[in-house]
Amino acid sequence: MRRYQPPAGVRDKQISQRNHFDTVTLEFFFFAIDTLLIHERFLLLESRSFITNIEALDGQNIYNGCCTLRIDYSKMTCLNVKYNNDKSRDYTNPTLPSGDGDTHQLLTSELMSLRARILAHASGKSGGVLAPPFLGLGSGLASPYGVGVGGVGLPAFGALTLTPASPALRALAAPPLPLATVLLVSNLNEEMVTPDALFTLFGVYGDVQRVKILYNKKDSALIQMAEPHQAHLAMTHMDKLRVFGKAMRVMLSKHQTVQLPKEGQPDAGLTRDYSQSPLHRFKKPGSKNYQNIYPPSATLHLSNIPATVSEDDIKDAFTKRGFTIKAFKFFPKDRKMALVQLPTIDDAVAALIKMHNYQLSESNHLRVSFSKSSI
Repeated sequence: MRRYQPPAGVRDKQISQRNHFDTVTLEFFFFAIDTLLIHERFLLLESRSFITNIEALDGQNIYNGCCTLRIDYSKMTCLNVKYNNDKSRDYTNPTLPSGDGDTHQLLTSELMSLRARILAHASGKSGGVLAPPFLGLGSGLASPYGVGVGGVGLPAFGALTLTPASPALRALAAPPLPLATVLLVSNLNEEMVTPDALFTLFGVYGDVQRVKILYNKKDSALIQMAEPHQAHLAMTHMDKLRVFGKAMRVMLSKHQTVQLPKEGQPDAGLTRDYSQSPLHRFKKPGSKNYQNIYPPSATLHLSNIPATVSEDDIKDAFTKRGFTIKAFKFFPKDRKMALVQLPTIDDAVAALIKMHNYQLSESNHLRVSFSKSSI
């Protein structure tokens, strides 16, 4: 896809010193994306300068909580596009062949109408341009080419009618991953793991509804997330992650829900329902927490720190629970947040489990998540 070139009078002076091509990377890629959707994301900001575009779009989501844009300068000096189709497009040359039959003609005829729909839907929103098209659905597509998906209207395009061959519709109507919300977690340290520990750890990537440690196999557990894309985020980031000294395995389960124990059935407190927990990070639609989801790292992000709590207070709290602090740093402009670096990722995982929701004052509980930064 050729990058949008801003008018000469709008460009920052810095552009002349940098490459004019962007490298766009998609993280948490759980729904199909074509060049059209990426193009529309840039069009939303076309009145801004090139430098401002990069700063505004880097880290943003095409869908809330997934398909995250990572934008940086490319080493390329020239971008050659041979075809206009789902995978490449030159928006300055609409006469290029599509390379796959009638796709180009169909997309060209729909482009302007589709662009208007996306811009209208996206105006005034933060986080992702579009709501994930399959959130909350328990089954596959019931009507892939009408105005509904599984009985629910496509949130991105409203009543816009698209043909079955439309590349844009193919991108939205064919999720590459199953819509499972229950995860099977195995190879746990059964001497240390608890439902609360799993709730806290998996809660970094989604709202955990229920946790069941298997009664007859206590190194395994079932974890039910609120949405399919949250389950995939957790699986992507935590499969083979070391937790309490063992490499945890995470995969999708065949179960649709985690069943609570029947009355009189032995459980020993191994099954917990967290559906009403106040500790869910993503219960608000469009939550900014979706923009701060990162892989496990040795650096933790701390928030909700009251003004009365000092650096020494936080270090002491970690030390008393057996953790060694390698480095600590308050945010310069916001002392309610800080970064703390542990010696290893293993240590950081254990610290997150034990220190998240730690009471710092009568009305403040510590919030802990993984950070992309280092100190």
